[in-house]
Amino acid sequence: MNIKKGSQSKKKKTKLLIVDDNSNNRAAISYWLGEENYEILHASNGISALKICATFIPDIILLDYNLPDLDGIEVCQKIRTNKTLPFIPIIMMSSYAPEANVIALEQGADEFIEMPIQSTELKSRIKAMLRLKEAISESSELSKENKKLQELDIIKSNFISKVSHELKTPLQAILGYADILLGGLQGELNYPQKLMTKQIQNAGEQLLNLITQLLDFDNTEKNGDTTSFEILNVEEIFNYLSQVTTPLAMKKNINMNFVLEDKNIQLESDKNMVQKILLNIISNSIKFSNENTKVLISVKDHQDLFIEFKIQDEGIGISKSNISYIFDSFWQVDDSITRSYGGLGIGLALAKKLVILLGGQILVESKPNKGSTFRVLIPKEFKASTSISLLSLQNAI
Repeated sequence: MNIKKGSQSKKKKTKLLIVDDNSNNRAAISYWLGEENYEILHASNGISALKICATFIPDIILLDYNLPDLDGIEVCQKIRTNKTLPFIPIIMMSSYAPEANVIALEQGADEFIEMPIQSTELKSRIKAMLRLKEAISESSELSKENKKLQELDIIKSNFISKVSHELKTPLQAILGYADILLGGLQGELNYPQKLMTKQIQNAGEQLLNLITQLLDFDNTEKNGDTTSFEILNVEEIFNYLSQVTTPLAMKKNINMNFVLEDKNIQLESDKNMVQKILLNIISNSIKFSNENTKVLISVKDHQDLFIEFKIQDEGIGISKSNISYIFDSFWQVDDSITRSYGGLGIGLALAKKLVILLGGQILVESKPNKGSTFRVLIPKEFKASTSISLLSLQNAI
């Protein structure tokens, strides 16, 4: 195989600065490293070394402890305090050990070699320091990227909040006028006009639900630990959920069945969060269910440890490979423009975040075309330091 000249780029040479007032020492080190992939720079005093560092920025420095102007310790300190320079490993060299060894390491050197130097030891120490530099550089890059992501996340959150609020105002006006028209307050509408106005109202309500869901998700991201606990009656929660979800289910002729397996079930938790968790899961079950099917929502008290809410549907189900993703923010089984099911893909993500905040767990069982079962487990009594463990689940269920 013929390889064209220049098709393989040469590995970039490592810049190595030798700082020593003894030219023989510098020549010996240069000779030992001659076969390595180094670009060797020389400095005979501390001032020259600092100028070279500022101009060429070496990758590693071999620094003599004793220099004629600034000694090695002073040079090391000035390099370490120069915020314009990246991290440069410094190997201090001296025959005054162990005293020089301790001082050098305390003042910023990363390694110390006692003179006279052995070539094999020198090569090994240099390679070790270059590995250290690479690790620190990677860590620094990760920190920078993480900071950028945090800044972008703040920008995204502010954007979502502002845009959502701006959309809500005109949308509520649209829904208000639709109500006026359907109520006949501006004159009776004929059948086609009523049908079209009702479609406007339905579309507006869907959009309002999406905006509200987006705001809830954003608020949870910002203020996830803001909770308000009270004694809740589960029957009252079921009555609320039935009122909210039944109209949505009726559009697809889905039978909603709320079942209390135990009487007078109560728990100490955040009412708003519990209702949002269940509402998001039930709405999701309705959305992915076919017409003329049923959704069963039941609740059970487990030995005074936790309450189990179970939502079972006869919908399209979830494949085993996708179950691990369904709680990811903005994830959808079908994310194409022509997908059959709308939504933002944040309902289940929000539900899981809230369940975790309440110290509970959410479990899923599903098969394609066989429906899904979501189990929401919430402690009967909230304690900030505890959460439902897998062991307690095995013992109670």
